[in-house]
Amino acid sequence: MRKHGLPALIAALSSLFTACEDPIETVPVNTNREPVVVFVAFERDAPLRELFASYSEETGVRVIVRSGISRNIVNDVIENKVSPPADLLLTGSVTDIWRAAEEGALRPLSSATAEEKVPQWLRDPDDYWVALSYQTAVLAFDPDVFADSNLTGTGSLHESQFHGRLCLSSSANPINQATIAMLIGELGVRDTQNLVRGWMANLAQPVFDTADQLLAAINAGDCGIGIVSSQTVAQAASGDSHVRFAVHNPVEAYAEIEAVGLARHAHNPQGAAVLVEWLLSREAQQRHSSKTSFLAATEAPRNTRNVSLVAWHEVEAIKLAERVQYR
Repeated sequence: MRKHGLPALIAALSSLFTACEDPIETVPVNTNREPVVVFVAFERDAPLRELFASYSEETGVRVIVRSGISRNIVNDVIENKVSPPADLLLTGSVTDIWRAAEEGALRPLSSATAEEKVPQWLRDPDDYWVALSYQTAVLAFDPDVFADSNLTGTGSLHESQFHGRLCLSSSANPINQATIAMLIGELGVRDTQNLVRGWMANLAQPVFDTADQLLAAINAGDCGIGIVSSQTVAQAASGDSHVRFAVHNPVEAYAEIEAVGLARHAHNPQGAAVLVEWLLSREAQQRHSSKTSFLAATEAPRNTRNVSLVAWHEVEAIKLAERVQYR
């Protein structure tokens, strides 16, 4: 169990975090050629395997990847019962990497690139992990119904101007859950519940299963506005030349991340640390973003809300959605 957790998180949230400059172009030279073992806590890992293959080709260092269901992979790192043990844990959510840190499965990660180039809101307050990439909650809207200049963010969607025009995808979708969790961190449970209840009252259509269905409804004119992830928007825009929706990016980001942490029982911590530096290099960040449509952590703007709030308030967010019947 880490010693700090919430106090460090509160301290991290007490100041504005500065934006990142361009990533540095060099990474440390690995003094050994031992393999690096990476446990990947999600199943759709093809872009990462391709990225690691590039690293091996450039450095001569083999990267051994073990991937699978997120909870199982994180449990294996926590329990340290798999051989060879993980050198790095890479997760598709802040909740998974946070849980590993809370259970004492990670050691502090010393990364010059992370400290210099990744803003604090995308890093663990105790430096146990750092985001490699992220997605944010954005508002997709019909420009025939709303003007970008009149939109503020997700927190205003309970207002009367959105009655009969708002659409949402499932509350189980990561970006929606992250948004509610971060709103709880900002407003508290009661005010957030009133806000989300207002979302439900403003719905134009029953809640969609997927964000892709939501975007299709906006394109068809059946919905005026909805919450989607920046990743979903990027993928939709790249695959369809007939997109009608426009996008509003709120000033303050509600986000979900892909994150990496150094395993407590790593056999090759030096090689693992060098790999992290490489993953945060400009070339690797751009390559991964082009394959996944996630945003590069080293190019993130400033934000006052640490993404750790998503993990801290996850259970409350799930219960809140159930109470207001946001399925």
